[in-house]
Amino acid sequence: MPKIFIISGPSRSGKNAIIDGLLNKQELNLERAITATTRQPRNKEVQGRDYYFFSHDEFKKRIKQGYFLEWAILRGNEYFGTPALEIDRIKNKGKNIIWTIDVQGAEQIRKQLKSQTVFIFVKPASLDDLKSRMQKAWFNSREVKIRLDDAKREFKEARKYDYVVVNREGKLNEAVEEAAGIIKKEISDKSK
Repeated sequence: MPKIFIISGPSRSGKNAIIDGLLNKQELNLERAITATTRQPRNKEVQGRDYYFFSHDEFKKRIKQGYFLEWAILRGNEYFGTPALEIDRIKNKGKNIIWTIDVQGAEQIRKQLKSQTVFIFVKPASLDDLKSRMQKAWFNSREVKIRLDDAKREFKEARKYDYVVVNREGKLNEAVEEAAGIIKKEISDKSK
């Protein structure tokens, strides 16, 4: 039975970089679940590879249709969610599922698929470290404030996760290896 691995953490904590590193480890038999969003594509993001991009109206329509396994509104007006069919698609391949969702979505999954899911929270060494990463990513001061406020709220939710991985600046490989060790342990533990 394939396992589900949820990766959550604040913006710029390195969630996606860690997932990219994990996907390169063939022995983990992982496939990333593609989520949907109403935000605009960033440079080099491709529809159906990085996200499913929807208009606000289309996203709201799909919510009413029960299309999403989980969904949330972030930063006031950006919708994010996971199509239920995406999880089924990967399970049918016999692969373990890994995907990044925020703490709101993780709470929804906890209520629906807790016994099949391992929850991993990724965080930086400090809020100052996170702020520095945001500034390097060219977020303006308003965006930094909003995202840091979100991070403070998300840090409080970390206690609900099975594991916490600290992604220290310049130590991404160590964070990937720690997460890989967690996944190997969980895959090999047949009692779960």
